[in-house]
Amino acid sequence: MLRQFLLLIILFFITGCVQSSPTTSSTTIHRSAQKVGYLVNVRAYPTHTHIGTTALTNFTKNYPFGWKIPSYIERQLDEKLKTFAGVYPVNLRKKGINPNEINNLIKNVNGIWMVARGKSEAYKRVTKQLGLSAIVIVNESAKQAIRDCGMLGCKEFKASGYGVVTRSFLNSNKFYSATAFYANVYKLNPLGSLNSQLTAINESKKMTLVAISKGSIVEENKINFIYPQNFNRWTEQEFKPFRAPLIRYIDEMTQKIIGVVRDN
Repeated sequence: MLRQFLLLIILFFITGCVQSSPTTSSTTIHRSAQKVGYLVNVRAYPTHTHIGTTALTNFTKNYPFGWKIPSYIERQLDEKLKTFAGVYPVNLRKKGINPNEINNLIKNVNGIWMVARGKSEAYKRVTKQLGLSAIVIVNESAKQAIRDCGMLGCKEFKASGYGVVTRSFLNSNKFYSATAFYANVYKLNPLGSLNSQLTAINESKKMTLVAISKGSIVEENKINFIYPQNFNRWTEQEFKPFRAPLIRYIDEMTQKIIGVVRDN
């Protein structure tokens, strides 16, 4: 009888030890976990920015082609963030966060980073409510694409959005992959901006030349681009070759962004 009683006591202690282990492990993972929010502030459709021989022939046209670039950038950020152990990506668009709330969230005053005026509620929301340790923002905005220099000096021209930039001078045309993106990475605790490590993205002054034509005769090119039948109104098939170099740029851009997050 005594032997059976002692056996029950031993089994009780063994069972208790086995059951307590998962709780300890789970708590450790929770403490080390970091939530990184990301927001993609990019329009749904590509843009053709044309820079003519004179300002009178310049134009910008948006095309309703289903390239799904915003969701592609989101997916790239999400998948690459998930490769880091203990990092949990949070899509801020799905949390109802507006780009205006977190763009320029912090500022540097005399070498000290602080929450910008009027951004206190947004800061509380992303830190207290969502528990984020960092934020990644990708914005689409007008960006320098071309710098032409000649006898009279240099001129700079901007792409209005992602897609294609064309530059015409007399009978010559140049076609560029338009990559009008800017990236921001903010640390939230302690506060800090990592944008100084993103100069390759944010301070780029030129975009990739992918094709050249004399009149409507296009030189051999790597993207299989053919001159459009109506230069002012491209078909989706005519525009399609410019998606591939754009995707390559986005892949490289998101990799650089994630590298900055990883190293900090």
